[in-house]
Amino acid sequence: MTLTVEQLAERVTGWCASHRVVPANGQVATATNARTLRYYRTLGLLDASAEGSGYAERHFLQACAIRVLQAEGLPLTRIQSLLFGRSDAELRAILDAAVAGATPDLPAPAPVNQAETWQTYPLGPDFLLISRRPGLRLTPAQVEAIQRILHS
Repeated sequence: MTLTVEQLAERVTGWCASHRVVPANGQVATATNARTLRYYRTLGLLDASAEGSGYAERHFLQACAIRVLQAEGLPLTRIQSLLFGRSDAELRAILDAAVAGATPDLPAPAPVNQAETWQTYPLGPDFLLISRRPGLRLTPAQVEAIQRILHS
């Protein structure tokens, strides 16, 4: 399945309507539109579409799961922590629970590693290199070599 953002919005709206999934508060529109999906993407709630290939089943599952959790009255910040890293099967289970009229049973989100340190290397006005590997340090010669590659 490959959908445009507009088609994905229509499909999510249709699924929510057919299963009576309605956001719990008046701050969220009942229908899902392309702008809403782009906003979810900006917040990291929705995976990026594959370049040039549109949206797939995973995006549909993510968007519907977001709507199901909004119907439970959860704010987007909480939804983000609950859905981050969930598999398609876990997302499908959230939708199945909603269809059955049950509250989704979500395990606690994975803890964030607070001790993680990132090393950054500015490579000019357009590029920044980021490393998550502890203790990894690039030499000035390595940084210069990378800059030459980027600017060639």
